[in-house]
Amino acid sequence: MATSHTEDRSRRAAPVSELVRSLVADAVLLVRREAELAAIELKDKASKVAAGASMFVAAAAIVLFAIATLIVAAVLALAIVLPAWAAALIVAALLLVVAAALVLAGRASIRAATPLAPKATLDTAQEDIAWMRHKTEQLKSAE
Repeated sequence: MATSHTEDRSRRAAPVSELVRSLVADAVLLVRREAELAAIELKDKASKVAAGASMFVAAAAIVLFAIATLIVAAVLALAIVLPAWAAALIVAALLLVVAAALVLAGRASIRAATPLAPKATLDTAQEDIAWMRHKTEQLKSAE
């Protein structure tokens, strides 16, 4: 921001309190403008992230349809050598076995992660507290 020669002279003649007020006002304006710019930038990035996320959701839906199509293909392939009902029953049973295995693995993973409290950190914090109490008691007894 260019200042004219007259403005420069009037600022030199202004009292310090007025210069400080002007500086604070300029700083507040600058912070507001930076906050507005940050909000605009975040909004722009959020819309781009939302667009990308919607593409991932669409891709996941297409993958589910592809998997369903592969399952139908497996049933039809088995139906060549077996009755259609038996082929569908075999494929369904295999899918249930896979689902059961995933449920068991997921349950084991969740059990391994619970309780969610950070046990090691809590244990260390309790040790630290006990150490501080011990040191405090030593200082009190030394007095």
